[in-house]
Amino acid sequence: MGRDLDVKIQVRHGDTSMSARSRQAKSPPDMLITTPETLQSILVGRRMKEHLRRVRWIVVDEVHELATDERGVQLSIALERLLELTGVEFQRIGLSATIGEPERIAQFLAGTNRKISILRSDEERGLEISVGSVSPTHKDQEEASGLGLPASTVARARKIQQLIEAHKSTLVFTNTREHAEALASQLRALGTTSVRVHHGSLSRELREEAEKEFQEGRLRGLICTSSLELGIDIGSVDFIIQYTSPRETTRLVQRIGRSGHTLGGTSRGIILTTSPDDILESAVLISRAKQGRLERPIIHEKALDVLAHQIIGILLQERRMTAEQILHLVQRSYPFRELQPDELDDVIHQLDELRLIRKFGDTFSPRNPKAIQYYFENLSVIPDVQKYTVFDFFRKRRIGTLDQDFVARRCVSGAEFILHGQTWRVISVDEEKLHVEVEAAPPSLTAIPGWEGDMIPVQMDVASEVGRMRRTLALSGELDGVLEDPEREKASATLALQAKQAKIPSDKLVLVEGFENSVIVHTCAGNLVNEALANAMAALFGSRLGSNIATQVDQYRFALIFPRPVSAYMVAEEFGKLTPNDLETMINDTVEHSDLFAWKHWHVLRRIGAVSRAAEYKARQARLLVDIFKNSIANRETRRELFAEKLDIEGAKKLLSMIGSGDVLLEAVQDAGQCTPLALPLLDRIVPHGLLRPAVEETSIIEVIKSRLLSTKLRLLCINCGKWDGIRTVDNLQEQIRCPKCRSTLISATYLSNDALPRIIQKKINGGKLQAEEEKEWMTAWRSAGLLQTYGKKAGLVMAARGVGPATATRLLRNRTGGEDDLYLSILRAEREFERTRMFWD
Repeated sequence: MGRDLDVKIQVRHGDTSMSARSRQAKSPPDMLITTPETLQSILVGRRMKEHLRRVRWIVVDEVHELATDERGVQLSIALERLLELTGVEFQRIGLSATIGEPERIAQFLAGTNRKISILRSDEERGLEISVGSVSPTHKDQEEASGLGLPASTVARARKIQQLIEAHKSTLVFTNTREHAEALASQLRALGTTSVRVHHGSLSRELREEAEKEFQEGRLRGLICTSSLELGIDIGSVDFIIQYTSPRETTRLVQRIGRSGHTLGGTSRGIILTTSPDDILESAVLISRAKQGRLERPIIHEKALDVLAHQIIGILLQERRMTAEQILHLVQRSYPFRELQPDELDDVIHQLDELRLIRKFGDTFSPRNPKAIQYYFENLSVIPDVQKYTVFDFFRKRRIGTLDQDFVARRCVSGAEFILHGQTWRVISVDEEKLHVEVEAAPPSLTAIPGWEGDMIPVQMDVASEVGRMRRTLALSGELDGVLEDPEREKASATLALQAKQAKIPSDKLVLVEGFENSVIVHTCAGNLVNEALANAMAALFGSRLGSNIATQVDQYRFALIFPRPVSAYMVAEEFGKLTPNDLETMINDTVEHSDLFAWKHWHVLRRIGAVSRAAEYKARQARLLVDIFKNSIANRETRRELFAEKLDIEGAKKLLSMIGSGDVLLEAVQDAGQCTPLALPLLDRIVPHGLLRPAVEETSIIEVIKSRLLSTKLRLLCINCGKWDGIRTVDNLQEQIRCPKCRSTLISATYLSNDALPRIIQKKINGGKLQAEEEKEWMTAWRSAGLLQTYGKKAGLVMAARGVGPATATRLLRNRTGGEDDLYLSILRAEREFERTRMFWD
């Protein structure tokens, strides 16, 4: 395109080579395609800064994506900093096909006191999208048995396979990377070879390879996440499959819009659903998409951590500025238009305390090189989240991975979580190796899903429409053609079953249901409202009962998980008494005591320079820092982020007001041995009855341990002559072990990589003086030899266990009262104790 127009176009981003950057600095292009983070870096570059003075146009593609996160807040100030360089206004152009409130996004891009104009395309694009579901066939059930998967999972995979084969090029969108990988695996198991996976965790090379193969027609399908939602050119796409509800109208329009992407073209696709909730939610989103009713964008206003970073950037760029000059510049950006002088002073004071800036009279300047290091280390506002590998402690095999924030907030010794359909109990966490050791546990009402990441929240108005649809369907059985008969009948059947046990929760009825030690509050209010309500109710009952109340939340209900069963009628009574003011007070008083607050607070501290970018998250230190920075901008910013991203306080207050006025009814039901159908989706996340395999039986655990220990290799050394050093498998040990050189039975057992012990034995035999650590190692070897002399092969078996030395082995062998199985269980307990406590050893 550039050659045709005689325009020199170049790209610059984090992967651009140093030589290419150097060429751009010497000879800049007419048009530079870049990222917000790269713009931050070149604004303070000595040569590039001079070239930027000639900028007259800025184009922001997919502006709606930037406007709703902190990258956009950062960009809004960067544009005002750019204006300081150009000295004249440049034209700002935002592009997007999916904007809920164009005027608001235009104001975000333009900043304050600037004229804006909105151009709407006259292009009429058709939208053909349906809601689909599957009913497993006999063939699906047979294949499911062979693959070890639920029949419904196989049926959905087969449906996707058929749809891919029926079209030339298909994108399959999922909401999580886990779903993408699982679908690809299932399709391969069904014999589909012309599909690949595309998501952000894959290397750039693998993603580009998949894009190229798809574009060239060598792939019929790509299974992807939001990685292919925007912008990337992958050629013609004629069909879209959305696996489960996309949860947002905006996301649905963006994804379906990848097909038929031509002037006057028609976008075609299907939402393949997995549950009655999924069916109705998808129907609501399609209806809203056809009416052009997109979600209201949530813009982060007055993000103080971003402001701190930008102040350093401003001072690096301008060298010196007064607080008044900084305020004037920052207030031109839309997110900071209402920033007050005292708020700016607090941020400047924090930067001064952190020794990132210095004051000269009434002006401020950066403290270099510390300020430069801080600025470039924090160009990205996206947290660096590491992955922990989860290992089955007994089988010594890898199970999967957990995000660092989940491990930090949830994985203490004894905690339970669900991963790959199994409940696991944490034995230990190794923060250096990034390992979590676990053991299989029985189904538990307090276990939490380990795969739950930051799922896109369903907003209150969408969830409320699903509630209204439930009411309509229950009353008339019709939905004005929104759903085909099979899907409508599935949703109707679930509602009919619900009506036999209790009322149907809707936009006009909140149902409080007791089941075992959980109380489920059915509210069609969306994820963020339900998070706020769940937090407030957990705080209320936690203080009254003197114990922690666990919670679980989705868009249509929240659960309070008590240590013992409680009455749903009592919970309903307290919920009905909760006023909007009570809710806000409760959340404000308790929010900073949560694990999530400590996690977010840690990242805010990193972004303002109070915690090194290289520092690793430790829960205990993070909690201490919450107390240390209690009255700081970090505390205020963490609260702002939580209330913007995780808790819809205003929506929750609105629902409570409607309950108080009688516009929404509140009813309760106590279980009669089973939960209602509409409680199942949430209870299935607490204890996934349909997914969980039985907990590992004790007898099978013993077999696993026995097999592992007998196949373990030990290094045997003669401490009498020092001339024999051999390796033996435990299963091949003799009851009496002798040195083949001197025939002595003084044989020590150690681990294979213990290369220090042979030298220590030789030194001892030759009469040398041992150092303290060497003496300790020698005594361990001596005790090990004594055990092998006395107990033979059984001593080798016990010492083959992880973390079991001669002292522990002696105790286990001396205290044996039962048979062989009891010995294996004793070994298991010793291994588990070692894992649990080794992080505290010196």
